[in-house]
Amino acid sequence: MPFLFSGLFWGVMLVLFGLSMIIKAAFNLDIPIFRIVFALILIYFGMKLLLGRQAFKSESNFSMFRSSNVTMSERGGEYNVIFGQSNIDLSNIDISENSREVEVNVVFGSGNLLIDPQKPMKINISSVFADCKLPHRNINFFGDSNYKTPSFVEGENYLKLNIDVVFGNVIVIEKGQE
Repeated sequence: MPFLFSGLFWGVMLVLFGLSMIIKAAFNLDIPIFRIVFALILIYFGMKLLLGRQAFKSESNFSMFRSSNVTMSERGGEYNVIFGQSNIDLSNIDISENSREVEVNVVFGSGNLLIDPQKPMKINISSVFADCKLPHRNINFFGDSNYKTPSFVEGENYLKLNIDVVFGNVIVIEKGQE
């Protein structure tokens, strides 16, 4: 379970622990963060025992407790990364006939998205307790942001990319910059 030893996991744990201390000081409400995380780890191992190894293998559009590499070339869709890490290549999507829409959701995980800056693209990012790195901007903790590739022209076909990140991180990398 390499996720338990990653910097992302421990960073999130420290943020949650700090938030629980602030909530306890401000509202006199005690939230046992480490007990909750320990219980979630036990639930994970229990589910893995009940469902077997195949339960957590990554599919083409879903990665849970796993690492995956996804290359998308045809149409839009939805990609979910939960407690895992995924590399998603969006640079080969065909938008010659009409616009496409892709949704990427990252929860307690990490996602690396490869885009082609030569393709018209509009990126909308929403983050909660997350770190998002766009080609020319970073979003830390909370926020919404929009980014358009230099080739985006209103009214022409483009790729619309909606990214939602909760307790995780996403890095949008331009092809040729990786």
